[in-house]
Amino acid sequence: MRNTLFLVLLLAILLSVHASADSAILVKGQNLRVMPVGDSITLGKGSPVDGYRRILYEWLIAHGYSITYVGKQNLAFSPAYPTTCSDGSIPWHEGYGSFRTDEILNGGTREKQTAPPLATSLATFKPDIVLLMIGTNDILQKYQTDTMTDRLTQIIDTIYAYNPKTTVLVASIAPLGGWSRVAQEKLAQPYNAAIPGIVAKEKALGHAIAFVDVHQALSHKGDLSGDQVHPSPSGYARMAQAWYKALTGEEAPAIDPNNPLQLPPPLPLPAK
Repeated sequence: MRNTLFLVLLLAILLSVHASADSAILVKGQNLRVMPVGDSITLGKGSPVDGYRRILYEWLIAHGYSITYVGKQNLAFSPAYPTTCSDGSIPWHEGYGSFRTDEILNGGTREKQTAPPLATSLATFKPDIVLLMIGTNDILQKYQTDTMTDRLTQIIDTIYAYNPKTTVLVASIAPLGGWSRVAQEKLAQPYNAAIPGIVAKEKALGHAIAFVDVHQALSHKGDLSGDQVHPSPSGYARMAQAWYKALTGEEAPAIDPNNPLQLPPPLPLPAK
């Protein structure tokens, strides 16, 4: 009886380890090209350190993973902080302020930022992984919200038309908070609810794809900034946690309340 129980427990442990390994997208010792795609939240508006992108990068590097961000964009919202990561790499991306799903798909110009069509960006930057979060501005601009899911599917189809082996992580859009945005949040709910079904259909086609629930991740008090649209610094850190777990299959680092930007100490200046 004891031997049987031991074998059952051992099998359970092995299956648990195997499941964890299967869920990991990043593998230590391998460098993959990651392209964040989205709107001003991907851009990092309201964050002095490039939103979730740099936090995610620093955590991954600190835990033995290696990625290279790719994309056209590299804007900094605060000149007080560098645009480079601690190792000198640049957190490139394809996030454009005020962009809707159709504009990510077809390209366009807003807020003095011009994006090529997504198919062009994919061919130019050749990502292995796409971190996709888009749809907030469709809601805010009341743009054909009844067909948002169709456009999201077109975006995903465009990625797989470029390369069927690309891994896509699709996020729900962040909460729209405050009393003035109740109607907008209600409008966003069916869109967020539909994303897991879209992901399931893509999986059935054999595509490497997963759902990342950013909306749920930003459910803590203070996760949104004053405009109740863009995350606060702690909100961007929680986004980084959600992406980290999806990429590695591991629990993300804890948020350090004594380090609100969640960044490592600056590198020492070279001796004069």
